[in-house]
Amino acid sequence: MRACVGLGGGYRLMSGGAEAKKAKFNFAPATEREKIVFGSCRPGYGDNETVNGVEMELVDEWVQFMHSQGVRRVLSLLGDDEILWYAGDIEGKMRDSFSAYTRVRMFEGDAKSQIEKALKDAQEAEEKIVVHCSGGGGRCGLALAVGHLSSEPDLGDEQVKNIIESY
Repeated sequence: MRACVGLGGGYRLMSGGAEAKKAKFNFAPATEREKIVFGSCRPGYGDNETVNGVEMELVDEWVQFMHSQGVRRVLSLLGDDEILWYAGDIEGKMRDSFSAYTRVRMFEGDAKSQIEKALKDAQEAEEKIVVHCSGGGGRCGLALAVGHLSSEPDLGDEQVKNIIESY
């Protein structure tokens, strides 16, 4: 099971039983073989879910880490209410810091098509993309599964089960 814990630089507990290890910002590939699509918690993840509660220094730390991992694109699954948690212009920061930034409101319109497009564009450009919601498990895991299943529609039941269980 994967879980994001800690303030500022949250960690993902990677699946793998005894070999489990913590990953900064809950950052990990969508699947064990994935080279392009990754999941993460949001910039500044922590106990700061109030208007202007996330300082932009925490966002800068997240951006620097993503750059150090070779990430060029961001797919944000934050809702309009969650964007208000940032003390600065989070969307402007993402647009200025990455080659592509997309925000999809998971519970409005055709989120599935928007997610598939952002992930497909990253695959075609061969540029790493990080998908994030708040903690990096729920909406993020769902989006990663949607992307993986749309790119490999012939997965067997056991592979689908493994994807779902990892989030």
